[in-house]
Amino acid sequence: MKIDFMGCYNTIKKWMETLKSEKGEFGMSSIIGIAIGLIVAAFILIPGIQTFATKIMSDMQVWWTGTIGSQIFPK
Repeated sequence: MKIDFMGCYNTIKKWMETLKSEKGEFGMSSIIGIAIGLIVAAFILIPGIQTFATKIMSDMQVWWTGTIGSQIFPK
């Protein structure tokens, strides 16, 4: 598999030049807006994900001790 590094470099260079021009103002604003949206979403979602993960882990522990531990590995 051959990778055209110069083609990739030229594409990235054109993209950066477009972002620096007046036409690229919308592109740069979009990138900044997406970044801000992801940061805000992370602050909102991470506490919910932590609660969800804690609930799943406690339910798995109850399932393991109640079902697997008692039926497959009896004392």
